[in-house]
Amino acid sequence: MGLLVLDYVIGFGVGILFKTCNCGQSMKLELRKLIYERKNRICDVPVYACQACKKYELLPLIKPDLLRYLASINNETERIRVSFADVNEAAYVLREVFRTYDDDSSAEWQARCMEVFDERINMLLDLFRYAQSLADGDWMRQMEGRLEQLSAIKSLIPENSSNYAR
Repeated sequence: MGLLVLDYVIGFGVGILFKTCNCGQSMKLELRKLIYERKNRICDVPVYACQACKKYELLPLIKPDLLRYLASINNETERIRVSFADVNEAAYVLREVFRTYDDDSSAEWQARCMEVFDERINMLLDLFRYAQSLADGDWMRQMEGRLEQLSAIKSLIPENSSNYAR
């Protein structure tokens, strides 16, 4: 698969959630631009990036959705430029947190992150209830899928994380 992750962070420059790299250093969560098949640009893709060895990994929870999306655009002849946040709920919420967070406090970031996730979940639940009132099964399934994405990524956020970098 012709997938390339560009070597810079797009616009936000804020890494918050960490994991340990094979080199022993911390990898921070960032939103990156991916280039697929040399023609398609997919922005706002959550990846863990190691500043020491320059290794990167996709956030495991978004990998299946990203692979499905890449398969869906595989036969496109025209260049595509899209934000993954328009395709994946978890990427959307992370983008919103990174855009709106400007405090240096880990506790404040944690609170903001939980607030954005909760707001998005509540909005999707409202849409699900409305789709249910219309007996629109397709829309209900779509909302269920979005809610599953958010529930999975929310579980990654530790309640009292002290891992924070600016």
